[in-house]
Amino acid sequence: MRRAALALFGLSAVGLAYEVLLTRLFSVILQYHYVFLIVSLSIAGLSLGAALATLRRKAAPGNVAVLTSALFIGVAIAVTVIRSAEATALLLLVSLMPFAGTGYLNALIFARYAGRSAMLYAADLFGAVAGLVLSLLLIGQFGAFQPLLLLAAAVALIAVALSRGRFAAVWFFFVAALAVANSATGIIGFRPETYSGVAPDKTMFQALANPDAAILETRWDPFARLDLVMTGDATARYVFTDAGAGSVMVANGADPAAAGWLRGDLAYLPFLLAPDSDGSALILGAGAGRDVAMARLRGIERITAVEINPTLVALTRDHDAYTGGIFDLPGVETVIADARTYMERSDATYDLIYANLVYSQAAAPATSALAENYVFTREALRSYWRHLTDDGRIAFVTHHGIEGMRLLLGALDMLEREGMTIQQALNHVALISLREGDPQARTSVVVISRQPWTAPEASRFAAEAHARGAGALYLPLYNVVGLDPLAQGARTLDEYIAANSDFNLTPVTDDRPFFYQFRPGLPPALADLMVASLALLFIYLSWLVFFFVRQQDHWKRASLGAYFSLLGAAYLLVEIPLIQKFQLLLEQPVLALLTVIGGLLAGSALGSLFSNRFALRRLPRAIPLAALA
Repeated sequence: MRRAALALFGLSAVGLAYEVLLTRLFSVILQYHYVFLIVSLSIAGLSLGAALATLRRKAAPGNVAVLTSALFIGVAIAVTVIRSAEATALLLLVSLMPFAGTGYLNALIFARYAGRSAMLYAADLFGAVAGLVLSLLLIGQFGAFQPLLLLAAAVALIAVALSRGRFAAVWFFFVAALAVANSATGIIGFRPETYSGVAPDKTMFQALANPDAAILETRWDPFARLDLVMTGDATARYVFTDAGAGSVMVANGADPAAAGWLRGDLAYLPFLLAPDSDGSALILGAGAGRDVAMARLRGIERITAVEINPTLVALTRDHDAYTGGIFDLPGVETVIADARTYMERSDATYDLIYANLVYSQAAAPATSALAENYVFTREALRSYWRHLTDDGRIAFVTHHGIEGMRLLLGALDMLEREGMTIQQALNHVALISLREGDPQARTSVVVISRQPWTAPEASRFAAEAHARGAGALYLPLYNVVGLDPLAQGARTLDEYIAANSDFNLTPVTDDRPFFYQFRPGLPPALADLMVASLALLFIYLSWLVFFFVRQQDHWKRASLGAYFSLLGAAYLLVEIPLIQKFQLLLEQPVLALLTVIGGLLAGSALGSLFSNRFALRRLPRAIPLAALA
């Protein structure tokens, strides 16, 4: 029994670690909604394995463990050999197999020791907690690919514990030797730069199409994979996050002569509004330091650069010889923290709060519609507003005018709640956008000012925008076309948004932080997934009613299906909002993940252990009390 519990603990740890590793791997080559399928894939695979166990109950657990270990090796080989992101279905199908093997083994163990299911379930859940922690440690140390072979070795070791013959031991030593040898040679490896058919928002692949481009360095952490890429342009290098979000690393960014080319960029425009001496700036999402270089170029003396990813900051600092030590210049304070959390905990005020939000994953609204973003919410804008000096400004650089308009309307909503009328608030905002090129790539600038715009300020700002190929979509005392109904008081803000319903321009909040959801309703990919899920649920319920309960004594057992279905739904309904809230509280997404998922799993494991202390007839009354507590 003890050996079975340890085996189940190990299998659960391996299963959850594998799920996290797959999520990190596929984030580099697939779009986010395909990556989210990994969670569904793991559950489907475990269910498939359990179903197979009901058909073949007499299989030897040791042999199944050996086969599962081989399946992990097969996934590693498949990721190496299949070099097309268009083969998404094949990649997902291959990735499903180890989950099925794990589910098969779990079912065999639970069936054999059904009388001790409470202890086994606790071991299963505690193993999941261990797997979550283990996966994050493995990614930080070895990346997301090499640990696949380590997981294969771990399952092979479980096979030794469950087997009586020698073959399992021989297999374990073979897999362990393979993992060690491959870590030295890298013959089996994940090389995303060789993939074809990658989505357009994975812009690293477009950069690597340049014959002069090359990946100089790669780093993994639980947050993302970072690739430092050089191109034929000697003035800058690029750090790509999961092959998509690009941060610019400026050559000699501390030298005004070397970084002077940045003045011609539209993203530099907001810095012209800041004092050129004795000023202060807060950079939200400092990336690889380009925004800090622009602030220094303007002459701003006190700069606070906030970046959530410590690996990105470390990578930039390790290339100080190239950047000029941009994060450690006199007057520059670099803070590793979540931007929102930092703002909530800081009492400092700034002349300019700046966020350059142009990153490729969000270039097409449909690809990030349900990605949470707490930078743009009503509560965030209020926090920024309260950290401005009397003459301070907030500035955002966005991908295109639609984003800019939604953010501008969000600013009006925030200012109205701060006590202004909409007519007064309109004198405190501005929206600038490039005039040519792809409408989805016309960079826009949104400015929110503490003081109302003056006519000379507006004229100078418009002239600087024109010099950079941009025009004023809305600028007080210069161009107010388009917002006339608001300026004249003919419509309220809500009425104006409702009248422009082609896009979802409703201000976002912390409870609904989906800034990039520009189309009303659910995104098509999610709607299709819901239809498929409902169809599968209907098939399952039909099987439950017409097949499983044909015998009269099965009705009570069949009714448990509803209980477990609701239990699974309840977990997700609790887990998702808790992760969102804890991310704001703990600053780091990884810590939020560990705290919430680890806490839920550990709590459930303890509940399983304590369930033995209650008679079966008392459990229906104890469960609601525990839920209310």
